Amino acid sequence: MRDLAVNQNGDIMVDPLTHDLMLVDGIDEIAQRIRATLSIRLGEMKNLAPEQGTNYTNFFLKNFQKNVAQTDMVDAIERNVPEVQQVTDLNFKQHPNRVLEITFKVNVALADGTTGIAKGGLEIGN
Repeated sequence: MRDLAVNQNGDIMVDPLTHDLMLVDGIDEIAQRIRATLSIRLGEMKNLAPEQGTNYTNFFLKNFQKNVAQTDMVDAIERNVPEVQQVTDLNFKQHPNRVLEITFKVNVALADGTTGIAKGGLEIGN
């Protein structure tokens, strides 16, 4: 698949030399789609794509339960990104002011039959 490239803030990227919109494809596009899936709260896009997003109910409780949060994240990734074969690594790092850093690594199968590893991360909260 191919999509417009966005930065960590979700802003569309423009090539500084040509001033054209930048595109992303392959494994990088899948990693970008995973970041988008994890940054959208489940139900936030109820009219457009009601199943898109992640259930954050268990994330910002006083007693953060890592295993429950990981299950919610893996479910969101597998439900919304069909190219993902397996989530092999999903880590959380808590920062001050209720910010949670999430990093992921997944095995993917591309439409052309090749496989690879997509990885990335994002921060949620505050």
